Amino acid sequence: MQELKVIVQEKYSQIAEQSKTQNETSCCGVSCGCSLDTVDYAVMADDYSNLAGYNQDADLGLGCGLPTQFAHIKKGDVVVDLGSGAGNDCFVARAETGETGKVIGIDFTPTMLDKAKQNAQKLGYTNIEFVQGDIENIPLPDQTADVVVSNCVFNLVPDKAKAFTETYRILKKGGHFSISDIVIEGNLPENLQKDAEMYAGCVSGAIQNKAIWIP
Repeated sequence: MQELKVIVQEKYSQIAEQSKTQNETSCCGVSCGCSLDTVDYAVMADDYSNLAGYNQDADLGLGCGLPTQFAHIKKGDVVVDLGSGAGNDCFVARAETGETGKVIGIDFTPTMLDKAKQNAQKLGYTNIEFVQGDIENIPLPDQTADVVVSNCVFNLVPDKAKAFTETYRILKKGGHFSISDIVIEGNLPENLQKDAEMYAGCVSGAIQNKAIWIP
């Protein structure tokens, strides 16, 4: 499991150094040269450009949905984004929670965190915090969040049951979460399940459609 985490961290460190345009035009999201084994990391990204709070510098084209759109975020809420990347969903969430709320982005790739912090600083936001951490062991106290969001990240977590348990732990009583992610039906061929590039590309680690974890 630790090996998979290292692979994901290395891949997304490379991606963090590129723009959304570069990620979309590169066959695998990073400058690696095309082959049958490469993955397009931006192929499932949704268009954020018309959403309040959207910041182009924070959009690396890595998501697979719009979790904030269904999160029912209210003014003054504390929102936690698991796998916050360069801050794209955090800035959209901030537009909904307003000046009286707070947004906390959790990511375990230092390069992504640096980029997110730079984006927040340029925008002058003081109620957004970016914290380095593992979703399997979220570095936040119990009952921190009114709302938890996550965009195409849980498929990258080896121990998904632990990640869901941690999500439940940091939610306040009556809180809720909105996750957009990749799910599959059936089983992938064994060679794809063991392919590190496919795992980092949100494929071989995808959640089974019928799988349910209860904390």
